[in-house]
Amino acid sequence: MSFFRPKEPLYVIGPLAHLPERVVDNEEMVQWMGTGRAGWIEKRSGIVRRHWVSESESCSDLALKAALRLKAEHNLDFKRVRQLVLSTVSGDYPTPPTAPLVQHRLGLENVGAFDVGAACAGFVTGLHISAGLTASTGEDHLLVSSEVRSKFLDPQDFATAVLFGDGAAAALVTTDPSGATYELCASQLFADGSIATAIHIAGGGSRLPYSRMENQNQCFLHMENSAGLFLKAAEGMSEALVQFLNRLEVPLEKIAWVVPHQANLFLIRDIARRLKIDGQKVFETVQYTGNTSGASVGIALGELKKRTSLLPGDPIALLSAGGGGLAACALLICR
Repeated sequence: MSFFRPKEPLYVIGPLAHLPERVVDNEEMVQWMGTGRAGWIEKRSGIVRRHWVSESESCSDLALKAALRLKAEHNLDFKRVRQLVLSTVSGDYPTPPTAPLVQHRLGLENVGAFDVGAACAGFVTGLHISAGLTASTGEDHLLVSSEVRSKFLDPQDFATAVLFGDGAAAALVTTDPSGATYELCASQLFADGSIATAIHIAGGGSRLPYSRMENQNQCFLHMENSAGLFLKAAEGMSEALVQFLNRLEVPLEKIAWVVPHQANLFLIRDIARRLKIDGQKVFETVQYTGNTSGASVGIALGELKKRTSLLPGDPIALLSAGGGGLAACALLICR
């Protein structure tokens, strides 16, 4: 199901985020890489700082903290959760998946748990899947998107390394309107496999297992033709949102906020330009989080609720795209 519109109301509680304690500003990035200028990073990406995990922290640690924050701040009883959906491409291990590790640490008994590897589209894809499962079962689904990008960065790949940060976001998808933050109206997935490897880690999979790797660089995240990828992402996300809203017969000018994937500041602003909407309606967090891959929309959506004066009934469009040529959109209504 690439397009989903629930027949009965579905609701979202959250999301709430967790960012690692360590803050890495551009001066520290330059020192870590041993090259470049801190001012250049902000000039080219708009990013001022990002959060990185410590050496001992992993994807499941961030996921756990985001889920526990959601539970505490919304006074949730996790006994109502029947399945955990974890979006990540930076799990604790190549195998096993990370979702059951988080499920166990949360004390969720007799529930399903699985990973979703949708890269930068992770949170919105996870929301799409969780909504479909909730609609079909009537049971609550806990969605967590958690990414650790800092441990996969090559200090010699300046253009890629400066962009990424770590973080997680968690939300509950439910049929119960009590305490809901948003109502989910619809969601849709897209893919363009022709650019699937434009952002990739070459080593560690079945195509190039660790035992056959020639050098450590094959363990690092790399982007091919970053300028071309920028244009492709801006064009693809803009077209995906227009197509999605047209299908819903919702005019773009009726949208109160657009929350896009926080790839870099200038891509976000280029999306606003392409959509011909006021840039003040396109929410930004990338300056202070960096690109947190699949967690970025969840983190930004949590910040939107905290930093703006949302009104009941405000329509919010979520928009994400990135690794794998994957993209996802969703429409929420503020409660």
